[in-house]
Amino acid sequence: MIASVFHQLFQLIAQAIVALHNVTAPIFGKDSGLSWALAIVLLTVAVRGVMYPLFVKQIKTQRAMQALQPKIKELQKKHKGDKETLNTEMMKLYKEHNANPLAGCAPMLLQMPVFIALFQVLNQLAPKIHADTKAYYFPDKFNLSEATRMSLEKAKLFGAPIGSGFKSPHKLLTFLGANPGPVKAVSIVLIVAMAVTTFITSKQMMAKNGPTDASQATQQKVLLYVMPGMLALFGFQVAIGTLIYWTTTNLFSMAQQSFVMRRLGPVGAPAGGGKPVPAKPTPKAKPAPAAAAAAVTDEVPMAAPRPPQNRRPNNRNAKRGKNRRGGRR
Repeated sequence: MIASVFHQLFQLIAQAIVALHNVTAPIFGKDSGLSWALAIVLLTVAVRGVMYPLFVKQIKTQRAMQALQPKIKELQKKHKGDKETLNTEMMKLYKEHNANPLAGCAPMLLQMPVFIALFQVLNQLAPKIHADTKAYYFPDKFNLSEATRMSLEKAKLFGAPIGSGFKSPHKLLTFLGANPGPVKAVSIVLIVAMAVTTFITSKQMMAKNGPTDASQATQQKVLLYVMPGMLALFGFQVAIGTLIYWTTTNLFSMAQQSFVMRRLGPVGAPAGGGKPVPAKPTPKAKPAPAAAAAAVTDEVPMAAPRPPQNRRPNNRNAKRGKNRRGGRR
């Protein structure tokens, strides 16, 4: 049953590439490598577009898990040695804050079948050696015509057929009408591009998720440097068409992450991506009402005003006034 499901997926991917090639062929040519490469790029964009809601959910889940790290540490310290209680409390914490650790893996888990399907489609459509004649032929697969199979495998991108790879034997390249030099050169360029874009995408995610503890930082650094190397080694085993798909996926992920994280803002910001809401200022104390003021006045009587004191006239001014009243004789 599983084999049947995967066969149906392989056939769906093959038919999707051909349908997208029918869109690009009138522009760049039916047997052009650019037409088939753009068909793979369009397939990548379509798959990532369908998974966009899951990708946003992944980013939000990672941020939620990041914000819960202090509380998770408290629970681990409080229930140390009691795994059952710790798991129960962790589930309550996740449910309370609407955080699902498994949601962060959903886009990768859903993307891998497409990647495997594309790898298998290109691998199964690749020319095979006939057991009797020892000559190469194009196998009949996925209900595709022989002309379509030949066009896909022989279409060249900068001199390298889409169906060839870095380790393709010289006899196969001769059958496809290609030379080893361009095939190896294009393969190396795409392998390096795939590894570099994987590194940049992972580093971009780490930088936007905020600070982590020492153990998580170590794990992230290991993944940051090990994963691109593993993909680079894997890239020497696959066809150029698969390398185009994976490199396009990384480039699309970089742009998608930048867009989503710009909307969400830094870790701890509101969901709309706006600035954090400032704290409300403490209200000033209101003046006491009149009744309270009157009560205070009744309890503590005010001091009586001092009577005005008559100033003693200056002697000089008094003499002047006496002379003025008397006048001159």
